[in-house]
Amino acid sequence: MQQNFFTLTGVKYVLGMVMMGAFAFSIMSFSSFSDINAPAPGKDKKVIKAKKGPKGFVTLLPAKTGVTLDPTTEGLSTATTATAPSEVKVALNDKVKDFADNYISKEYTDLTKMKVWAKPIFNTMDKILTEYNLPTQLKYIAVIESSLSKNMRMSSGALGPWQLMPDEAVRYGLRKNGHDYRTDYAKSTVAAAKLLTSLHNRYHDWLLTIAAYNAGVGGVNRAISKAGSTDFWKVQRYLPQETRNEVKKFISTHYFFEGSGGITTMSAKETKKYKREEAQDLDGDLVELNPSSNNIRIKGIYNKEAICKVLDISQNVFDKDNPNFDKALADGQFYDMHLPDGKAASFVQNKDEILRQCFNQLLNDSNNKEALPKNRTKIDR
Repeated sequence: MQQNFFTLTGVKYVLGMVMMGAFAFSIMSFSSFSDINAPAPGKDKKVIKAKKGPKGFVTLLPAKTGVTLDPTTEGLSTATTATAPSEVKVALNDKVKDFADNYISKEYTDLTKMKVWAKPIFNTMDKILTEYNLPTQLKYIAVIESSLSKNMRMSSGALGPWQLMPDEAVRYGLRKNGHDYRTDYAKSTVAAAKLLTSLHNRYHDWLLTIAAYNAGVGGVNRAISKAGSTDFWKVQRYLPQETRNEVKKFISTHYFFEGSGGITTMSAKETKKYKREEAQDLDGDLVELNPSSNNIRIKGIYNKEAICKVLDISQNVFDKDNPNFDKALADGQFYDMHLPDGKAASFVQNKDEILRQCFNQLLNDSNNKEALPKNRTKIDR
């Protein structure tokens, strides 16, 4: 495709376009750094003591060229490798389920309202994160950091929806002419995208990236050294409780808004396992193995109560035909489910309704609404 372009337009035209592009890039305000001696992205932040909060889970990468860090300038340059698939759906990690249940129960009203009033903000963030070839679900960091409040200021100096620190404001050119643009949704998202890119290029792991966003590179590196591992679920024991909760809040919020986990809610080890399974089964959580044998391969948050209810199957019959069903799905494994005659096709047709009932049951939706604290206005930090 590139060869066709050069052939049709000519070398002179291409050189002209390159020069124009370079000039345009040089004047873009978000790419300028006002202090070349400012700390590099991801330097330690002062850890803010947080109120006790829940755990969480996260997802989705655009299938575009990635962004990497230029070690000579600490700026951003185009990478040569493609990112992960854009649509990744995974079950909620067992290590986070209890935390997520408590967190979503407590924050259900605020998060539900946010789905409506925050749409314009989410659209702005999605566009910018996509331009930086980052998972759009990373916007949920801003949700747990500030409840999307652009004027939230912490005693540590963190400010804005992304709670960026003063050194980051300097580094990413957010302080200009006496104004602090950390309170600007678009400009602060550009800065957060650059920071998240640099952190992910360092760790190649989204959970460690989110931890470093909260605790700083130094805090995460020390935890990795003590754990003797780069697996977040081992490293977390040596991280501050606030940082552990930050990651779990993110996973929980991602699960609430997306209905599943994703790329950003998995450790590098879990992502590798997912990709290995995906190679065996490109359809992910649902594959029709053999219609004539009434077998369906599933994985994820399915539960037999919802399946039997929607498909009108006796649970005794289901249990007899599907031993170890609960354990296999709880362990995150694929399960070859056998259904009575005619029910396999009905399962495929009614998959969305089955999943909806499974999700509601998982979160105890009706009970959560009754148990919500009154007069809540912001998500606990």
